[in-house]
Amino acid sequence: MSRLTLCAALLPLSLALAAPAEADPERLELDLHALFAEDGTLEIGEISSALVRSRLTAESLYFTDHAGGELWVDRYTVSGDYDAPSEVSLEGIRLKGLEGIPEALEIERLVLTEPDRAVPPPDDESLAEMRFAGLSLEALSLASPEGPLARMAALTLTGNFDEGDGQLRIEGLELDMARLIDLAPAEERSELRMASNVLTDGSGRLRLDADIAAQWEESSDEVRLVSEGYLDLAEALKFSYDLGLPMRLPEGADPASLMAADVLLETATLLGGDLRLTLANQGLFPRLLTVMAGLEGMSEAQYLEQARTQAEGFGMMLGPQVQGILTGLVEMMAGSAETLEVSIALPDESPLGSLAADPMALPEIFDMRVEVR
Repeated sequence: MSRLTLCAALLPLSLALAAPAEADPERLELDLHALFAEDGTLEIGEISSALVRSRLTAESLYFTDHAGGELWVDRYTVSGDYDAPSEVSLEGIRLKGLEGIPEALEIERLVLTEPDRAVPPPDDESLAEMRFAGLSLEALSLASPEGPLARMAALTLTGNFDEGDGQLRIEGLELDMARLIDLAPAEERSELRMASNVLTDGSGRLRLDADIAAQWEESSDEVRLVSEGYLDLAEALKFSYDLGLPMRLPEGADPASLMAADVLLETATLLGGDLRLTLANQGLFPRLLTVMAGLEGMSEAQYLEQARTQAEGFGMMLGPQVQGILTGLVEMMAGSAETLEVSIALPDESPLGSLAADPMALPEIFDMRVEVR
């Protein structure tokens, strides 16, 4: 076949591919304008397309609302099929003075993985129904005219926790509690400052890291919900857990659908399982002792003695496991313990709904072990 014949044969195909590519930039521009049309004015620098990589990019977006609030986006990129993108990313996001966000907010990069549309819908109801496989943020900062209020290195969300399968990770969230408290109503600031001093040891700066994951594991005759996670407040405490819940579902049912319909508790039968909770002191509990003793007008030694007596009283009413937990917390305040671990073995052949209906009876049903280290 000659080059001329080959080119002639490929011409219709190239035109067919080019037509959607030329149409998609127009769709992106129209959809972006529609997103902001009711709230203000949007300006777009330029929109370009990369056919080989199947990518559309809108650059230099600038939005002003009716009250003078502003939004800048350096780049808005849609990758893959416009009607079913593989990824939508926004870079260089800056917000200032928008309704509901009076402070200045900046996000270096925001990515939606496999969203069900290239541009969010303009109405709130449709926006709430928008779906995506994952979301990630990089380098978020919130500031007031007085200075930084909060920073976060990264946030990642995947899956769907409503269906029991997902992961949320927060990395390096730092809060300037002093400046945030100054923004609160005047009548609430004293209590907030006291709480801040206890959490941050008086520094006024709180750092948080967290990671929570859950997934369903399925076998022939049962399913198992597996979940683990932690919350780490630097210089305060660390809480972690891991959970394994085997259960039997109605024939033909799948756990994600039951959770989404909020009927899992009514239909599932628990087949045992285990739960472990761990609380580690990283400086919070001795500070809490000082504050609580001061509020009660007694010495720390007197407060500890009273707390131990109260723990024994609750133990007489609710059982030795509850007493063990309360005693462990008291020993952490006293500085004689650093970690409290509670391990729970769950009952077999138990409807989840009946367990949730009577939480006060749970200590008698569960096999609970408390360890203080």
